[in-house]
Amino acid sequence: MRKYSNRLICSFILSFFVLWNADAQNHHSPALHYYLKHVDYLLQDGGKWKAKNKDHKPGDERSAEYFGYEYKKGINPNTLLLKITGWFPKKSQWLVFWDGFYTWDYKKQKGVYYSVNTEGAVASGESEKITADEMVLVFSITSPDGKVEKNKDVEKFSNNQIMSESFKFSNNKWETTNSMNWSRLEQPKGTLSFLTTRDGNFEVYTMNAEGKNETNLTKNLKLDFGSSWSPDGKYILFASNRDGNEEIYRMDADGKNPVNLTNNPATDNLPDFSHDGKKIVFASERDSKNREIYVMNADGSNVIRLTENESFQESPSWSPDDKHILFTRQIRDAGDTSHSANGEIFIMDADGKNLKRLTNKKGYDSGAEFSPDGKKIAFYGKTAEGNFEIFVMNADGSNVTNLTEDVMEDYSPSWSPDGKWIAYTKGDSKNYDVWIIHVETKIKTRLTSHPKRDESPVWKPVD
Repeated sequence: MRKYSNRLICSFILSFFVLWNADAQNHHSPALHYYLKHVDYLLQDGGKWKAKNKDHKPGDERSAEYFGYEYKKGINPNTLLLKITGWFPKKSQWLVFWDGFYTWDYKKQKGVYYSVNTEGAVASGESEKITADEMVLVFSITSPDGKVEKNKDVEKFSNNQIMSESFKFSNNKWETTNSMNWSRLEQPKGTLSFLTTRDGNFEVYTMNAEGKNETNLTKNLKLDFGSSWSPDGKYILFASNRDGNEEIYRMDADGKNPVNLTNNPATDNLPDFSHDGKKIVFASERDSKNREIYVMNADGSNVIRLTENESFQESPSWSPDDKHILFTRQIRDAGDTSHSANGEIFIMDADGKNLKRLTNKKGYDSGAEFSPDGKKIAFYGKTAEGNFEIFVMNADGSNVTNLTEDVMEDYSPSWSPDGKWIAYTKGDSKNYDVWIIHVETKIKTRLTSHPKRDESPVWKPVD
């Protein structure tokens, strides 16, 4: 990654060598006051920033699409740690270029910086100027072969943005080398449920959107799978064979008070709460081994069959206004003599009328879910190369776009309540984990890293 060494450090190296003690403002120069102000600014919302790489090459797995700052508190109140990173979409990873720290030099009354990059180059320098909205750092980069370059970085702060301009000292003058605009790297919030086999069989767990505070809700020796939150976040639906066959259960959000809602000798599964909390749509084999789509009241009463078809159907979900239901139907087009299954996304009115096919592509498409604003639909399906990906399309089925573009298999999308993120399952035949992807930037974050299978995340509507 030699090509990033000098250019990145010029753009990244400035920021904040700070004393965090509020009393220090009364005993040191005005510059320290500005340090404290800027440090608070940088560390808000997780302390992560991103800038688009103007030279990104989409087909090159060695090309970073974004550059990143990652700030953390240091070993003492005067020290700030900084990693300079790059997002590589083909690897689904942030990789570190530079790793260093800032601290405050009391004798010089300046901030000082020291960092080392992955190739062994060393950067060191100190602040030249700091004001209420600007900071200037002069530093040298010494390469492993002893070559020294003198650099300067100017950064201005305004409206949750960092505008950086970098210079190199050449021919006895400062020459501009790069300019970048930085914005905060958004961090997901909320709670997700997911399925895992880490306790020996499938259980329903919850965790926060950082992948922490994992909690087993079901704690049962039988299989528990599939989940859907009530709109107020007080209940979770799931399917289980704990009574001898697959039934739909409702439990409190903490896993207590499980209740069998279906009590039918046939298979009932894949439940989804309506957004008003009054109805549950689900799949069942009670009238047909092909599996049909049904709806019932939230207490399990008044079961109504919505579809009657010779083909297999699954994965029903509600539109935000509860007027429509998405589902997958396995179909075979005229002239198709293959043995492979072809699943397509359909939509119908909440009473089963006005059926319409939304997708028309090869391979199995399923897991469709409306975005919170009802304008988009996420689903998983196969590419022309045969790999499963997460796709997003307009609500009418137009403009199908591959969101994940991944070498791994991707399944089971779930929108965050603010519509900015999609949680999903990623993996291969060896194992699966829960990931999230930021819809706008396509930056991915892995939430689970367990040797057992983690899958089928569902975002809690409220927190």
